[in-house]
Amino acid sequence: MASSYANNSVFLMLCLCLAVSTIAFGGNFNTDFNILFGDKRANIEGGGNNMTLTMDKYSGAGIGTKNEYLFGRFDMQIKLVPGNSAGTVTAYYVCIFTKLP
Repeated sequence: MASSYANNSVFLMLCLCLAVSTIAFGGNFNTDFNILFGDKRANIEGGGNNMTLTMDKYSGAGIGTKNEYLFGRFDMQIKLVPGNSAGTVTAYYVCIFTKLP
């Protein structure tokens, strides 16, 4: 009976360690992403932990992952132009390509 309890405890600990290591893993913009367009408008900062994409009156910027992912999360902070920014469209698009265009 005690060995069954010990086996279950070891299995539970392994599952917990795997879950924590999976949650703690984060991507890195330096190694996991390509800048597709807008070279001067895409800046990688913070050792690859942050990326700034900017848009001007000529173009924006786009990035793509080097690998495929089943799920993920990303956070955005969008800054509008000062003053009257009525009519400004703030959007981001997520596309799935099997090959880059």
